[in-house]
Amino acid sequence: MKLLAQISSRWPLYLLTALILLLFVYTIVGERGAIHLWRLRGEKITLDENNYRLQKENEALRKRISRLRTDDLYLEQVAREELNLVRPGEVIYRFSSTQPRKSRTAALSAPPPESPPSAAQRAPR
Repeated sequence: MKLLAQISSRWPLYLLTALILLLFVYTIVGERGAIHLWRLRGEKITLDENNYRLQKENEALRKRISRLRTDDLYLEQVAREELNLVRPGEVIYRFSSTQPRKSRTAALSAPPPESPPSAAQRAPR
């Protein structure tokens, strides 16, 4: 009987504790809980980085458009490079390479060999 009396006098405390635990679990795991908030923050960071990259790309494109509209030399350069245009009377020479592409890039990146000084360079001034 004493046990029943103790449990019956403490049941509001047990009920309140269970309610607080349920509320805590729902706050952490629930539909709008802390875990969901953590995921949303990570997604926001990713979107902010993507937004920054796109803004920089837009700015570069705006500058290019501005140069294309105002700078005739730049417009000519772009037309020559991207559209392969030439002026009337110009002749384009294309040379086929006998070296494989990898060896050509290695040769271009290597420092030039030292040549002996010429007679003009050796002569004291």
